[in-house]
Order: sequence, then C-alpha cells, then structure tokens
Amino acid sequence: MIRPALLLLLLTLVAAPAQAQRTITIKRFDATIVVNPDGAVDVTESITAQFTGAWNGIFRTVPVVYHTPQGFNWTLRLDLIGVTGENGQPLEVVSSRERHYVKYRIRVPGAVNATRTVVIHYRAANGLRFLDDHDELYWNVTGDEWDVPIETATARIVLPAAATGVRAIAFNGVYGSTARDAAVQTVGTTVRITMPHRLDFHEGLTAVVGWDKGVVAPPTEAEQAAGFLGSNWPLAIPLLVFLAMFALWRRVGRDPRRLPVTVQYEPPDSITPAEAGTLLDESADMRDITATVTDLAVRGYLKIEEREESALLGLMTRREYVFHRLEPAGAPPLASHEAQVLRGIFAGGKTEVKLSDLENEFYKNLPAIKQDIFKRLIDRGLYRSRPDQVKSRWRVGAVVVAALIVTLGVTLGARFQLTPAPFVLAALVAGLILFLFSRYMPARTTAGARTLERLLGF
Repeated sequence: MIRPALLLLLLTLVAAPAQAQRTITIKRFDATIVVNPDGAVDVTESITAQFTGAWNGIFRTVPVVYHTPQGFNWTLRLDLIGVTGENGQPLEVVSSRERHYVKYRIRVPGAVNATRTVVIHYRAANGLRFLDDHDELYWNVTGDEWDVPIETATARIVLPAAATGVRAIAFNGVYGSTARDAAVQTVGTTVRITMPHRLDFHEGLTAVVGWDKGVVAPPTEAEQAAGFLGSNWPLAIPLLVFLAMFALWRRVGRDPRRLPVTVQYEPPDSITPAEAGTLLDESADMRDITATVTDLAVRGYLKIEEREESALLGLMTRREYVFHRLEPAGAPPLASHEAQVLRGIFAGGKTEVKLSDLENEFYKNLPAIKQDIFKRLIDRGLYRSRPDQVKSRWRVGAVVVAALIVTLGVTLGARFQLTPAPFVLAALVAGLILFLFSRYMPARTTAGARTLERLLGF
C-alpha cells in the first residue's frame, strides 16, 4: 500500500515533466504594412507558432495608446478585417480592450504538438503622423507583451508609389529601448526590416518610416479635433460640468423674470441703504456700511464734524472727521445692522470719536454687521439663502471638483497609461466654470425681484 505522502510526491514528479513540455514558441512574425494614399494603414501579420502540448490558441495584443510630445494621448482606431489559418480558413477570434492594448484571442484548431500559422488582417484609420516637414509611420510591429520569444521577426512597409524622400529606422528591445539591431533596407517605396536575432520576453520591434509631404491625404481639421477629443476624453468633462451647471442655474440660481422698470420717487418698503446696496449687487461691502453711516447722520443719530488739525509741528494741516453720538427724540428703533454700526463707532460708551481712531478698530465689527444685513434681507423674504455663502459654497465646490478630476486622472492614468495632461487641463477648466457660475447662483425670491425693480426705478 502506497502512503498518501509518497503518492503525492509521485504525482508531482509525473506532472512536472508534462507541465514543462507545454510551451509556445513564435517561430516567425512577418508583418506587411501598407500605407494607403487616403491615410489608412492596412496591416497583415503572419504569425507562426510552435505548440508543445495541448493549446486552444494564442493571444495577440496590439498597443493602441501612445503619448504625444505635448503630453496628450493618441489612440489608434483599429478595425479587425479578419483572422485566418494557414490554409485560408477563418478562425474564431474574440476582441477586448485591456489597459492600453487591444487584445485578440484567437482559437487555433489542432494546436496540439503542432506548428500553426495565423494570419491577422486589420486596418488603422489614424496610424500616421503628419508633421510640419514630412509624414511619418511610427509603428510597433510586434508589440511588447509577448511572454514567449519570437525567433524571427520581419516587417515590410509599402508606401504609395508616388512617395519620395523615404527614410527609415527601427528599434528593438523592451519598452523604451533605443537599440537599433535590425537591418533596414529601402528599395523605392518599400522598406524591409529584419531582426538578426530573436526577440526575448517582452521585447518588440518598432519601425519608423518618413517621407515627403503631399503623397498621403492628411486628416481634416474636424477629423483631427474628433480624434484628439476621442483620445483625450477627459477634456469633455468641462462641457458636462457646464451643461450641468447651466441646468442647475436655470432651476435654482436664476432670478424670477424681471418686469419693466418704472420710475420711483421713494425707496421701496422703507428699505435701508445697506439693504438696498446689498440687494443690488449681492454683496455687503464698505460702501453699503458708509451709506448707513450717512443715513444715520441724516436721521439724527449722529453728527459728522469736519475739522482742520495741524501736523508736522504746525507746518501742515490735515482734515479730520469727528463723529458725535446723538439721541433723537421719538426716533423709530434701528435695524439690527444699523445698531451694530453705531455700537462699532461709539464703542465703550463713547460719545465722540475721530475717524482716524476707527481705522484699526471698526473692521472688527464688519462680520457681525454684514451678517445682520443678510439676515434682514432673508427675514424680509428677499433671499432664501445668504448670497455670499452661496457663492462661497460653489467656489469651494470648484476646488473639490478640480481635485477629484486630478485624482481620477492619477488613478486611471496609472491603470490605462493615460497622460495626466488632459485631466489637469479638464480640472482647471471645470473649476473655472464652477467659479464663474458661483457669481450667478444666488437667487432672489419673487419679492426680492420686485423690490430690485423698484430700487432700479428709484
């Protein structure tokens, strides 16, 4: 009787050689790349694989995402025409997108201890680069995702018959390698590239072929723009942000429709100067508070005295303003922000204060005064929310949205090899859109709109 441990050991020893015998080797990789006068690139790849053991087929991963010198993305648009076997019979293929590759999963019948040839034919609509002084094909012939060696690799690039000034180079090795071991031969408008040795694990062959302009039709500006936006889709985010903000503004940020403005001879509804100024521009600023001081003087709550004072040992004079506190008899109660202004001027029970003495003191009262102005406007039903706080929330939202877009770019960029440039640009533009919309998001109520019309008439 064989013990369990000994049986497991025997099974491991038997399985190990069988597993070691299950391998794939790419015997030949021959690519024919035809550049058409309309700018399309037809690619035919003949891949001869030696299967040791039982296999279902092979994978072919074609890199489709590249980076431009400006830091943006450039994505190849591939159209698979067909996959056949060595006898021309169609083969079953499943296409998928993984990271920055298009992956073809090809089923190869009879891939058991056999050598089979697979022919892949696809077309790239935007496989060329149109530079200022020449046109160029920059093509990763074999790809660099092979987990097995490629013993022989060749490429034949066929240009239009009218092409002139043909020049070509080739690179080989892992991603980013600058090795130039391949033999490059140019005969007329055909370039032949042959690797003198095999390509090992994750090594590839890249061809760069240039020719004079005027032979291949360049894409139109509309096609270039569509291709650029398609490859750099984050740039569409600001458009979505704008549409969303416009819809939101129409729903919650737009004032009621304004009626015709008629001439008014009195302020509407006994509104105070500070309230009027804030309702006009949605901001409680110093000129509104200055208008309050002047109004309080007119109503008898204080007196403003102008004095001439000497300076620089009497060599010069300067103008000084002095505020005197008054108590008008039978005056109506002040609004809260007006009382705050008086308390801020005559702090500590003073009855006489110089304007120069308030320069470094009065500003401490501004937040409370502004808060009371906004509160009174809301209590009167002219606003639903403080306009300054609405603006602030949207401006903070602009920063948050921009940060989220950049974070999205870092995450997706690492996963799909996308450059950060379109995400950063989209974040800046989207944040700017939100910031600009923040100015228009505070909405007056219907009562506020009617009061504004009367103010404009006044």
